Amino acid sequence: MMKARQYIPLLLDNLIWILLLGVVILFSFLTSRFLTPINIWNILEHAAALGILVIGQSFTFISGNFDLSAESTLALCALIGTWLVAPAGPTTNGLGWELHPFLAVAVMLLVGLAIGWLNGFLITRAKMNNFIVTLAMLIILRGLIMVMTKGKTVAQFPPLFSALGHDYLGPIPASVIVLILAFIIAHIVTQYRPFGRDLYAVGGNREAALASGVDPDRRIRHAYLISGGLAAFAGWIMAGRVGAVPPTLAQGMIFEVQAAAVIGGVSLFGGRGTMVGAFGGVLLLSAIDSGLKLMRVSSFWIDTIRGLTILIAMLIDAQKVRYSAPIAPAAMVTPQTSLAQGGLSGDES
Repeated sequence: MMKARQYIPLLLDNLIWILLLGVVILFSFLTSRFLTPINIWNILEHAAALGILVIGQSFTFISGNFDLSAESTLALCALIGTWLVAPAGPTTNGLGWELHPFLAVAVMLLVGLAIGWLNGFLITRAKMNNFIVTLAMLIILRGLIMVMTKGKTVAQFPPLFSALGHDYLGPIPASVIVLILAFIIAHIVTQYRPFGRDLYAVGGNREAALASGVDPDRRIRHAYLISGGLAAFAGWIMAGRVGAVPPTLAQGMIFEVQAAAVIGGVSLFGGRGTMVGAFGGVLLLSAIDSGLKLMRVSSFWIDTIRGLTILIAMLIDAQKVRYSAPIAPAAMVTPQTSLAQGGLSGDES
């Protein structure tokens, strides 16, 4: 019994790939359209904006925090960008400035970074709870979107603005290439760079990280900056893919983002998880969404299944914490051992 128990953490760490394989096999039997090239590209395109958000969420998760405001940041930045490039009129609802798309994207990214900075500042400097801060920010930004749009959809973008979410590089969607590159960079940063090791150390044992010379508050602020910037970037991708920005863009998406990260092995409790696993979580949720739509399942059932997916993700995370080795308290950790522990968490996660 004890010998079998030793393999449970290994099974939980790789469960995402077992689940993904099972979902692919199931939907392949249920509908012949699932494993077609067109649908595979559709799954990956759907995964693009979701995956970028999951990367940002994973950085905050690893630091022992989370960012509920990411979906509203995405929507607000997408709205601002499209406002700046769309012509004025009753059907387009733009400002009429028609700025160069790259200038509009730069403004979007600055807004996203500003929101991330504000979240990080309130949490680390004002010592506010990260759940309350990011929940309040989610509501504030969503309300601001409604005020700015008056409930209207902004549309008619220049081709260059839509290119990232709409165009192809050869047979491959540009957004898919960006998604893969983003996960590769995030994997390198979290696993092989001091910044990533610091994040794991902060999320795994804040006091030990502080004792080893890491500034936890500074790293947490960096994580929120990354989350805000990536949310803005995801807004650019989604606006181009959808071709319009309604005031409800990405509403409720944050739960899918968190489920993808957690079911991919990134712990809500901080200090554990990898970007490779998070990528698997993105693919799993995108595959489930595509399979259900191909089978024309009722939207009510789709919401139910999404809820179950979130519940399963939480269950898996709880079991990973249960079966993983406990982290030594700060009082028993020297600066040298805490550094080693932080590096070890980054390698094992």
